[in-house]
Amino acid sequence: ALQFYLEKMAKELLKRIYKKYKIKNFYFSGGVAMNVKMFKELGNLKFVDLISVPPSGADESLSIGACYYLGRNNSTWPIKNIYIGKNLLLNNKKINYQTLYKLFPRKKFKILNNFTHKNLAHLLAKNEIIAVARGREEFGARALGNRSIITNPSNFDAVKSINESIKNRDFWMPFALTILKEKHQKYIENKKNFICDFMTMTFETKNNNQKKIKAGCHPYDNTVRPQILEKEFNPMYHSIIKKFNALTNIPALLNTSLNLHGYPLASSLERVTYTFKNSDLKFLYINDKFLIKKK
Repeated sequence: ALQFYLEKMAKELLKRIYKKYKIKNFYFSGGVAMNVKMFKELGNLKFVDLISVPPSGADESLSIGACYYLGRNNSTWPIKNIYIGKNLLLNNKKINYQTLYKLFPRKKFKILNNFTHKNLAHLLAKNEIIAVARGREEFGARALGNRSIITNPSNFDAVKSINESIKNRDFWMPFALTILKEKHQKYIENKKNFICDFMTMTFETKNNNQKKIKAGCHPYDNTVRPQILEKEFNPMYHSIIKKFNALTNIPALLNTSLNLHGYPLASSLERVTYTFKNSDLKFLYINDKFLIKKK
């Protein structure tokens, strides 16, 4: 009832704004901007041309606004992506093969060096579930490929595996999807070409390709909350999905946050290590180079 009421009020507000000011482009912030389902209804309004939703619309984003305010008399420019969190370093030094074995002893773990995106895609094509930690952490409410758990979105059994043995979540909690922008129109109803870099909007899926992304859809209505990924936004993550698509003809991956249920996103290497060791995850891919496998 609350969801229905929110959608009704938001649609009425946009209709009044359009009637008075003829505005067709709408930018959102605040906590209500995290209601992904609402935006599907707002996007269906005929007069709406653009909806822009931030990666996080609550108080934590004030820091970015403060930077723009303080720099208003000098040159400022939009940030190109939101990978502006903590870097994946060990004691402020780059990660290498030797230092990883201090965290992952040889008796329990195997570390493969120079493990490529193509190698990773082969594991994903075999329905393996893989933790990915790379570069700087995402800012905002969603995991967007740098602190993620990824797998084949056509394998619905992965939902149960991740919920029960990795993240210890309730069975009904849905997952999300990362899909290549250049291929997404074949899978997702996005007639107005809304930009969705941050998993902040919900869309209908197309029946003919639904099975290929089933695990990344909501189990009740087959809607999807995607990260529609442009290459420029995260070239390395884009490369992983492109290699997976070459093997499976599926230009998407199931993507959920790298954390245990009730814990925040695994930001530092230490937290990534803790999450990997305290879950049933079998593979951890670090900085597009090292694959750590439990024995």
